Amino acid sequence: MVLPLAAQQTELPTFWVRDTVSSHGRYADRAKKITGIDLVRFHGHACDGLFRGMYALSVAFPALFPDGVIDRTDMRVMSRNSPCLGDVAAYLTGGRIRFGTQDVDNSLGVWFLLQRMSTGQTVKVHEEPGFFPTEIGQGEAQLAHLNGDDLSRAVTALQDRQNQWVEHVLLPSSPSDHYFVEPLDFTGPDVPFEHIGVRTDILYKNVPEHAALARGYKALTAIAA
Repeated sequence: MVLPLAAQQTELPTFWVRDTVSSHGRYADRAKKITGIDLVRFHGHACDGLFRGMYALSVAFPALFPDGVIDRTDMRVMSRNSPCLGDVAAYLTGGRIRFGTQDVDNSLGVWFLLQRMSTGQTVKVHEEPGFFPTEIGQGEAQLAHLNGDDLSRAVTALQDRQNQWVEHVLLPSSPSDHYFVEPLDFTGPDVPFEHIGVRTDILYKNVPEHAALARGYKALTAIAA
């Protein structure tokens, strides 16, 4: 089974992208379909940040590509310095730091600046303030001050709170309910971009699960081989 929880409660956004056929090639004749499950596989795990990012971009892309096909050869993107948001941005837009078409900024929240380079058209999409619980964000910040059993307990409890929010709040909603797009008069910096993000999703990878708090809930990460 692949993300049974998501399949039961909502349809995850679907994206159609346009690419070239080789390293020096022309445009492909057909667009490719990217699903939410593809994004989970690319990122490595299902998490609130990944879902929030795909929801936000599903609202933003129609403003730049009204025909419904995202040109991944023609995009520049900026997001918060987040492994989740950065991965969603890179996969769906084709933007890469090494090519000067992806950048990060430390401004808090879920937001993206998107530019269609051929036209200069630029939009910003952002999450509704207060939609994501403050206590979850505070829990994430507190991990850096813990160790040992306290850290193990906190990581397990935090993951459970994140999963519960995704299950009961995000997935039953429509992306346009909580993510909003605005046009910008913005051309952005020329290449190369200056900021390279630090991965934060690997800091606690070796922390053991705290058995006393584990709920045994694996639906968000049950991905088919």
